[in-house]
Amino acid sequence: MTTQNSNNHTATFTRRGIVIASLLAMPFLNGDETVELDPFIVGATRTERAADTLGVSADSLVGSEIEKRMYRDLRHALFNVSGVYAPSDEALASTSEIMIRGNSGSRVLSIVDGAKTNSSIFSAGRFMAGASGFNLDSVEVIRGAQSTLYGSSAIGGVILLETRRGSGAPSYAVTMEAGSFNSYLAALQGQGESGDLDFSFHLAGQESDNERLDNEGKMKSYSFRFDYDVSENTTVGIVSRGEFSDYSNPSGDLTPPPSARIQSDAAVMSAYVETVKNEWTQKLSLSLLDEYYRQTGSLYIGDASNVSLDWQNVIDVSESMRLVAGSTWEAQEGNDNSFPESEGENWALFAQAEVAASESVNFVVGARYDDYEYVGSKSTLRANGSWMLPSKTKLRAAVGSAFRSPNFFRLFSTSLFALGNPSLKPEESESWEIGFDQYFSDGNEQFGLTYFCNDIENLVTWIPTTGWDGTYVNRDVAENYGVEAYADFQLTNIWSASVAYTWTESESTNLEFGSTTRQPGVPRHQISLVNDLWIDEKWSTGVGINYILGRESFGSTGIDDYVLVRLYGRYRMSDSLSLTGRLENALDEDYTFIYSSFSGRVPARGLAAFGGLEWRF
Repeated sequence: MTTQNSNNHTATFTRRGIVIASLLAMPFLNGDETVELDPFIVGATRTERAADTLGVSADSLVGSEIEKRMYRDLRHALFNVSGVYAPSDEALASTSEIMIRGNSGSRVLSIVDGAKTNSSIFSAGRFMAGASGFNLDSVEVIRGAQSTLYGSSAIGGVILLETRRGSGAPSYAVTMEAGSFNSYLAALQGQGESGDLDFSFHLAGQESDNERLDNEGKMKSYSFRFDYDVSENTTVGIVSRGEFSDYSNPSGDLTPPPSARIQSDAAVMSAYVETVKNEWTQKLSLSLLDEYYRQTGSLYIGDASNVSLDWQNVIDVSESMRLVAGSTWEAQEGNDNSFPESEGENWALFAQAEVAASESVNFVVGARYDDYEYVGSKSTLRANGSWMLPSKTKLRAAVGSAFRSPNFFRLFSTSLFALGNPSLKPEESESWEIGFDQYFSDGNEQFGLTYFCNDIENLVTWIPTTGWDGTYVNRDVAENYGVEAYADFQLTNIWSASVAYTWTESESTNLEFGSTTRQPGVPRHQISLVNDLWIDEKWSTGVGINYILGRESFGSTGIDDYVLVRLYGRYRMSDSLSLTGRLENALDEDYTFIYSSFSGRVPARGLAAFGGLEWRF
């Protein structure tokens, strides 16, 4: 996975130190072949922009590199992006969330091929928790307030997945893999073009007993994309992705058997028409989301869907100014055990100006107005800029506002334990960041640093009413601040490396009692290292290291720090056939994924080894 960064006990301890020292003595391994930087980032402005002109902190993970590094679960790839924490117990089909800058998954927006996967009930994590790495063009991570571009939930940032658009002669690939815990994977992919029609697709299935008792997991995924050039100036297309999981969850060590069974299905589909007339580009998109979640034991069933229309206009006013404007309409439906089927609509207008004041100075300003059926209207603003110095040092700064509309559960739940409150208002956020990126003339090396701050008001909080019963109110405030740093190097023509570091302080304050606590589960420090080495035309190998420190559970109980090491390699037997191997949690680290005083400790999966083959034809 190429990252394009515009910012971007005694015996055990001894063993860990020796292994890590040995790994660091290897060439700092990053990529499976030459590093190929994606030249544009789209999500930061809703238009194609070169990374070195952006005033915000953003990363683009290239889909081909995700596959070459054998990330079967997209969370593992996101783990290496500064500012992002994607925790997992490593068990196949387990659920989790994706955090950005200390913000939980409900304050992070996920967009898959133009369709929002944050629904009226579920956060982005429901789709992203097990998202497949197959048939992806790119995964973009835009940090900071992005509601001016995308609306609700974009407080911590936005993650955008784009399915690969086919090109060239048709080609196909089969991936087979088997390994620890009676695990196996099978996937078929295809892509290409035929006349004016481009196509791509994938089908994949995985199963594993996982490590714990009664802990089986199954995952299936698909994607397809068709783009057709109707004329020189008009293109139409349709794209869809789906993720389906079935998981036996033993929960914490205080939870008696049997395991709860979790079934989670999520699928998106988008259709679009895009026209280009001189300097004016229009795109009209229809997007659908359907989600279903069922958990036995607690007997929870949730069902949600979104339908949205998005009309975007891009006008190149001059060589130095581009305008982006449009409107969005969305209808949401949802229900679970605690409330009946509910529906709500919202619409929005947005506008943005991109200005190149000179060859080295760029500005972006934007505004948006959202109107929600149940919680009223919200206006958001954003501004950012960058200045490229002669030394190839880019200085940048950004400021913006964002919000999160309360979901249907918190509005309409009839459960006495968590009674809904129809009077809830959106959470409001203001954020800013400053930073720099240092580029080099060869284009293969860069490093950068960002300081960020994010304040949230009207935080939706559960409060007790009688006994164990309670409801939701807008009461508390939260603050997230910290530093993100990264460095990408091509050390030799066969050896490259990426390093990322994040320091995050994430606190919430109870305004009733005046007490301040750290947000549970958010690590204070994250360090990631990814290296790749191309030994010769046949052999390539790599290593990834993630070091997580300073987590706390509810009640400010410390959770153990941990180091995850993964090794992967590929031997090319011919142009069409390769053998693959990977080790996950190579040090067999025993660490706690999450801890709760009710359910106890949830341990993560230990050492796992996998081997397989890839056949391309």
